[in-house]
Amino acid sequence: MCKGEVPPASNGTSVSFNGTTTPRRVAIVGGGVAGLSAAWHLAENCPDIKVELFEAEDRLGGHAYTIPVNNLDGTGKTNVDIGFMVFNESNYPNIVNWFEKLGIPSENTDMSLSVSLDKGDTIEWNSDGINGLLARRGQAADPQFYAMLYDMHRFNKEAVQLLLLADDDPRKAVTTGQYLRAHGYSQAFGMYYLLPMMAALWSASMKDVLAFPAVQLISFLCNHKMLQLLDRPQWKTVSGRSQTYTNKLKHVLGSRAHLSTPIASMSRKYDDSLGRASPTYELFTKDAVSVGTFDEVIFACHTDTTTRILKTCKGPEETVGGPSLIDTLSEIVYADNVIYVHSDLNLMPARRRAWASWNCMGNSETLREAIRPFVKSSQRKGEAFEGAESGFGNKAKEIPEAFSAGEIEVPVSEGTNQRMKAVYVTYWLNRLQNLETNDDIFVSLNPHTPPDPTLTHLKTKLAHPQFTASTLQARRYLAESFQGKEGLWFCGAWQGYGFHEDGCRSGFEVAAMLSGVSLPWAEKNALVLPSPDLAQSTCKPGQITSFLGYCYQLLTRDLPVAACKRFVMYFLNKAVTQGRLQLRMNDGSMLRFGDGSPCGCDENPVTLRVFDEWLFVKIAWEYDLGLARSYMAGHFIVEPLHDPKHYNQVLRPANERDETNVVIGDPVGLTRLLLLLIGNRDLGVGEHVPSRSCKGYSGANAINAGLMFSKIGSFLNFIRYRLTMDNSERGGSLKNIHAHYDLSNDLFTSFLDRETLMYSSAIYDAVKAPWPQRGLVFRGTLEEAQWRKLDTLLDRAQVLPGQNILDIGFGWGGLSIHAAKKYGCMVTGITLSVEQRELATRRVKAEGLQHLITFEVIDYRTFARRKDNRGKFDRVLSCEMIEAVGHDHLTEFYWAVEQVLAPDGVLVMEAITTTEERYENYLHSTDFINTIIFPGSCCPCLHALVDAAYKGSRLTLEHIDNIGLHYAKTLADWRRRFNANENFVRGLGFDDIFLRAWNYYLSYCEAGFYARNVNCLILVFARQGCKSLTPLHETRSCTQLPALSDAEVQQWISEA
Repeated sequence: MCKGEVPPASNGTSVSFNGTTTPRRVAIVGGGVAGLSAAWHLAENCPDIKVELFEAEDRLGGHAYTIPVNNLDGTGKTNVDIGFMVFNESNYPNIVNWFEKLGIPSENTDMSLSVSLDKGDTIEWNSDGINGLLARRGQAADPQFYAMLYDMHRFNKEAVQLLLLADDDPRKAVTTGQYLRAHGYSQAFGMYYLLPMMAALWSASMKDVLAFPAVQLISFLCNHKMLQLLDRPQWKTVSGRSQTYTNKLKHVLGSRAHLSTPIASMSRKYDDSLGRASPTYELFTKDAVSVGTFDEVIFACHTDTTTRILKTCKGPEETVGGPSLIDTLSEIVYADNVIYVHSDLNLMPARRRAWASWNCMGNSETLREAIRPFVKSSQRKGEAFEGAESGFGNKAKEIPEAFSAGEIEVPVSEGTNQRMKAVYVTYWLNRLQNLETNDDIFVSLNPHTPPDPTLTHLKTKLAHPQFTASTLQARRYLAESFQGKEGLWFCGAWQGYGFHEDGCRSGFEVAAMLSGVSLPWAEKNALVLPSPDLAQSTCKPGQITSFLGYCYQLLTRDLPVAACKRFVMYFLNKAVTQGRLQLRMNDGSMLRFGDGSPCGCDENPVTLRVFDEWLFVKIAWEYDLGLARSYMAGHFIVEPLHDPKHYNQVLRPANERDETNVVIGDPVGLTRLLLLLIGNRDLGVGEHVPSRSCKGYSGANAINAGLMFSKIGSFLNFIRYRLTMDNSERGGSLKNIHAHYDLSNDLFTSFLDRETLMYSSAIYDAVKAPWPQRGLVFRGTLEEAQWRKLDTLLDRAQVLPGQNILDIGFGWGGLSIHAAKKYGCMVTGITLSVEQRELATRRVKAEGLQHLITFEVIDYRTFARRKDNRGKFDRVLSCEMIEAVGHDHLTEFYWAVEQVLAPDGVLVMEAITTTEERYENYLHSTDFINTIIFPGSCCPCLHALVDAAYKGSRLTLEHIDNIGLHYAKTLADWRRRFNANENFVRGLGFDDIFLRAWNYYLSYCEAGFYARNVNCLILVFARQGCKSLTPLHETRSCTQLPALSDAEVQQWISEA
């Protein structure tokens, strides 16, 4: 339900049954600000409603909590507020109007901030002038201090841009930690300013702060004008403390406010005799005493209290609202905070000139450990993937294990699970509340050490709402699906930023929607005053602050986008002639290309949701690599088809889960996009020109479509590739393997099969797909298919018991272990991946096969030069290792095999191959795989392999199996498992950019194999006259069943 929308059952009139009119009875559970605002509006402005409010405590107000503090000299008492303290006219419109209506006086106050780490030894500053900023004089010469100031200025200037992104833009759905990392903020900025401030604002742990939605944080800072130096609002505090307004409301409500009356349960019933369509609810205290029966109930208490009450309310069949309501409320979490009211100076900054209204006290080491994965790293770019300019490969490898478990900090602190171990906050009440006392009075939340007992006035607990992405989603779902249904309503500060205005506004909203009566100060056609959206006025689209800024944006953004968009539109009109490609822009317009005829994999349109028109610049300058990098950067996603039945059943079988989410879009749609582009590209294939395969395409290309710049970009990419991607024995191969395979063993176990851990094509049970589909239809699990592939490799090698086997590029040991277990072979495995060797060795030990299997980290060429390896191995196996060799080193690979292979030995290799037609062009260009995913890789054509075998060895090709279509299925299974384990992958330190890059990689390869642009071949090589190899006499595409009739195929598919 939208805010301000009146539900059909809540029309603001009295309830009429069989001609009898009675006032509607409304119960409000909770006497905090949300309950009080709702009760006041219903009591004062809705005469046809009888309202009763029930509060568990012996006072009203919730966080509006005034206590008397004894003066230290024994001369009297001073009233202080320990919860709600301040408000302002800009951001608290409902509070201001309500207080005006109630006649509540206020006075000006101050909202200065200070940060003090390690008792002022590391840094200590406040926001009140130069003297406060340099409270610790030594930081005037500290570069980290200036890094904080620089990034603070940058953040204040740039952060608002996040709010201008479209609501469905994945770059808007990031956490604070992800935002800091994506924008390269310094460690000093996070430690010395942002994180302490956030922890103080929301009384949250570092783990919760870093998981806080960035859009919620920046929206709050914008709305409260905390991203600007000038025109900040004047803060106010209630004169005489908040008891002034709670006492006034207690008088207004009178006997309708029931204190010390905790509601513990409720029952629901329908009175059919009155012809009611809606239920009534009877509420009970802890002692099972009924407090009355009500037509509607407003829950203005904490969500955990609401959940407990709802669970007690059974209808004829199920809990009220069903489990979905309970589950939704459970996502809106509160956390307890220990509150000390005291006069202990030790819980304040060490230097009095650093004192401020709210003081963030922290431990630098704890903050450093928490923020390290999310700020600029000292890691050199060359150690990450080539795609590091988009963030890919910059995995946060240094995430402390204890941090992910929420157990990182050393200092002892108080509060639920010792949450605020990094930072706590102390409020200086004298400054905040203009106290007339000579004693310094403070409020500290979750201090690392408690104050001196002799200086402690009160210790209590207050709970505050915690915010995560799931919280925001839950409260939206609650508003849309449950608010006002069957007479149940929900309100609280959790519906906003967690502050007093949010609780007040939500209470007013519920009361206004329930009654249909607007607030007295509401504007026309509105029930309440909405919270001001100062973010849009702070930074409007296209707003330029200076002439130089205008020129800079014109030259670096507007003109390049306009020119490149025109080029790309022209190109797409030429390149996409069949099928349908649609681009949905931010303004709602739709750009369409193609005639709508079937192309790619189906006849349905492929729709790109374009969030950032820099996409056109990337494509214009980098062509297909630019498309990949734009997707990684979040410039676009592919929208899912509206009806799952419209998907090609080979690409997305009906029984598979939908992988679509806000970060990656529809990954199956990515495959469809790539197949559409491949299909249109291949429409232009003309007569082949011998030895010049790259000239064989006469259709649309970058040059004749006006994308000449892309050729420059592609050429620069290729030069960079040739200069930096080294596959030599001197260390280039080691570096390239490390860049991919040493990312994380846990990453690969998140999507590979659980039994063999094979990172290569599986072989499924398969039959030819029925017309009009093409390709194969598969059945069976990934695990079953990988075991079948291992058996196929060993069968093709015709392995005999007890033989010596060399496994080149053994991965995580699946093939080696299988050969040792099945045939008792002595297996030696070699690799360049340290991480793979570590996990594979553990797997061998777990199987008890240490006596049969030996693994070594060594280059295959170095291994072949050892004299004791000469002619040692009866069989050499290489499963998808040849791609890492590089075209220029293929001959060296076969030379190495020749050295170690026994006279009557056999080489079986599985290789991803490029078609001969495209190979020459492929060798003189770069692509997404060999620059970003597998640096330096090359998928050779079959001719190149045979030619290299001829030049480097005496080996002859004996047999071929093509399992390329099985690889498309394997990649789809990997992608589904990867996306199903997204939370686990994020826990390893990988971010949104990596998630998109990995999905693009898997979909990119799936499309290539599905379209047969690339193949996966099992090749058998042996020397002339090899007696140990029985000829197989066939070359075939690998399917597991003989030809079936159409009826048999349909039966087979139904059993899959």
